[in-house]
Amino acid sequence: MILAEGYWMQAKCRALNRPITRFGFFMIVMILSHTLGNPPLAASGFAMSDSLTCTIETSSTPAEIGKKISLSGLTTAAPQVVFENHVRSSMVKLFESEQTLVIQLVAAISGSIDTLVIDKRTGRFAHAAAGSFLEVHAVAETGSCRPE
Repeated sequence: MILAEGYWMQAKCRALNRPITRFGFFMIVMILSHTLGNPPLAASGFAMSDSLTCTIETSSTPAEIGKKISLSGLTTAAPQVVFENHVRSSMVKLFESEQTLVIQLVAAISGSIDTLVIDKRTGRFAHAAAGSFLEVHAVAETGSCRPE
């Protein structure tokens, strides 16, 4: 079978139009821009604590900018998160080092995920959420945390 010239380019373009692929590229761009851009410190003298209040500063969903995420029990194996819409959930600590803390929740009903990556030295955080509750959704956000 002989394929027309440019066939592979057409297939590649179709692949890039898939929503989850676009979200993946968006996440890579957001992470790289903050990693390479030397983000500002969240607050001078930030000290990691068991409870943090995190404010969203940039988001792929503009309505989320300025909203807060409250975290507690960060020194335990099962931290708690409370979103501004009063949704409360337990999270699992996936990774922790002297520099980084990664926590995640997987919704029991929908399988949706929320993952938070916190820089323990500066208080900066990244939040990614994706799932299908009512409709397929994805959001990527960054911001800063302060101790409660």
